[in-house]
Amino acid sequence: MSAAIEDAPLLVARAVAVPRQFRLVGGIHSGAIAVAFGFLALIATKLAADAIRGPSPDGNLRFALGWSAAATAAAFLALLAIHHRALIGLRSRTAYHVFADRVEVRRDGSPRPRRVVPLARVVAVQSWAGPLLRPAGLATLTLIEEEPPGPSGHSRHVAYPLPNVEEPEAVAELILSRMGGTQHAR
Repeated sequence: MSAAIEDAPLLVARAVAVPRQFRLVGGIHSGAIAVAFGFLALIATKLAADAIRGPSPDGNLRFALGWSAAATAAAFLALLAIHHRALIGLRSRTAYHVFADRVEVRRDGSPRPRRVVPLARVVAVQSWAGPLLRPAGLATLTLIEEEPPGPSGHSRHVAYPLPNVEEPEAVAELILSRMGGTQHAR
C-alpha cells in the first residue's frame, strides 16, 4: 500500500488547447508551407506541360496555374488538419504528472508515459507566456536537463517543453522544490 502512495503524482497539470493559437499559428504555418508547395507545383507543372505540349506562352501557363492553385488548396487543408491535431487534439488530451523524482507527459490517462524527465538531471525551469497564452493564464514551461558526459567528456543540455500548462507558477515552483531549486529563468 505504501508503494502506491509513493508512486502517486504530487500534481497533475493539464495542457489546455487554445483555439486562437490554432487559428493564428496553424493558419500562418499551413498557409506559408502551402504557398511554397504551390509555387513548386506551378514550376513543375509548367515545365511538364512545355515538355509534353511544346512551348506555348499562354496555354501552358493557365494550365499550370490551375493545377498549382488546386495543389496549394489541397496542401493548405491537409496541413491545417495536421495543425489541428497537434494544437487542439493532442494538447487537449495531454497531462503533466509531477512525481517526487520525475515529470511524466501522458495522453488520455494512459498508464504509460510518452516522456519521462528525471528531476535529478533538471538544472533549470524556464517559463514563457506569449500574447496568445498569457490572457488564458497559461505558459510553456521548459525543463532544461543536463545529460551525462559523453565520450568527449562534455555534457549537453536538452530542453523539454511542456506547452500550454495551466497554473504554470505552481507547477514550476513544485518542480524547483523537487530538483533542489538550482535555478529558475522567467
